[in-house]
Amino acid sequence: MKKLFVLLLVMGVLVGCGEKQLTYSEVSIDQVNADVKSFIDGIETSEEAEGNGIYMFSENEMKRYVYLNQDFLDSGKGFGDLDIRTDEDSFQIYLNQNDGPTKDEYKLYTITLDRTYEYMRVFKDDEETHIQLMGL
Repeated sequence: MKKLFVLLLVMGVLVGCGEKQLTYSEVSIDQVNADVKSFIDGIETSEEAEGNGIYMFSENEMKRYVYLNQDFLDSGKGFGDLDIRTDEDSFQIYLNQNDGPTKDEYKLYTITLDRTYEYMRVFKDDEETHIQLMGL
């Protein structure tokens, strides 16, 4: 009986280790590949009118980058945190500002999804918004 318990415990741990987890973290431009850098360079050299400053690059179906530039910030605000929430068919990206100016010129986040989602939603300070430009 004791051997059966140990076997079931080991199997449970092994099954749990195979699960993918949704992860995200801030990265610097120096840490990303040439395709992401080129996408960001294209944004920064574009002569288009200002937008909402939220951009996304999809490296593949599971890995994405969110780039925020100064256009994201309201007057007198600084970059805040990013949070991601999920439900059965969508993932939601929550972007926030902080009070007070920022020294940062941009924020760049990498997101690794745990599975494919049918929808993506984006929020700035808890108000739904959109991605200004999406690159592949």
